[in-house]
Amino acid sequence: MSVHTFDLTLGLPHTNHRFFCEHLMLKYAGHFQWQAIAAAAGLPLSTLRTTSGGEVYASFYYIEIIVPDDAPLESFRLDDTVRFVVALRSFKNLAFEGRLNFDRPERVGDASPFIRFANIFITPEKGNSRLRVAPPAQADFHELPPLPNEENPYHLTRAASESGALGLLDEAWLPVTSYEHRYPIDVDRDTNGAGLVYFANYVAFMDTAERLALDGVAPERSLRHRRIAYYGNADVNDTLTIAVTVLRSAAHPRALGFRYVIRRQEDGEIICLSEAIKATP
Repeated sequence: MSVHTFDLTLGLPHTNHRFFCEHLMLKYAGHFQWQAIAAAAGLPLSTLRTTSGGEVYASFYYIEIIVPDDAPLESFRLDDTVRFVVALRSFKNLAFEGRLNFDRPERVGDASPFIRFANIFITPEKGNSRLRVAPPAQADFHELPPLPNEENPYHLTRAASESGALGLLDEAWLPVTSYEHRYPIDVDRDTNGAGLVYFANYVAFMDTAERLALDGVAPERSLRHRRIAYYGNADVNDTLTIAVTVLRSAAHPRALGFRYVIRRQEDGEIICLSEAIKATP
């Protein structure tokens, strides 16, 4: 694999009241993933274009996060250095898988917190709601290790679009409550430099819906496992509907499960599915 290492010293921009939180962690981990792809391309990603000159972006379409009990995100505090090790594979010069382990430099390894990122090149020539797959004309990723088709997360996201489930929560997880939250997109806060709704902010949208669903129950929740599948973006003037179901399992008495469905108001289309397991005190 093509491996890149990045160090991040945590400060106020990387933390919230619970220190290194999930959506902020994803912003920086995602940036390191983009930097690794750019290094493989030998070009800044902002310079990539389609054959017709359209802008190209390495959009996220699948994310999996696994956090062990002995290294929860909130254990990373101000002034801690977090090392991210990114291993890339490519699929047909069009899609990428990044496997990231992150931890304190002296600990980082296979037992550390883990992220699996999947990106595909898209162009927003027809607007945020009509993204189109488009390989860049001037970049060649043949030197990256290949991502076998059978290991491509695309198959998992496609199956989830039909079943509505990402396979993290089995039949032992039973629903206890649900909630639907409507969120008008904040064009200044929620977008990225490509003018798209930033992939990491979807987690913040889900966290808000989750907190409202729980209505004060289990205020301290610590991520252990999450899967996210992205199916589209939304116009920056649109409103999102985030439906969340809270689940419990007798096999995991000190945990809560969550299943989320995000739709855009424009046409009611699902643009994101997610499942998560979080530890509770």
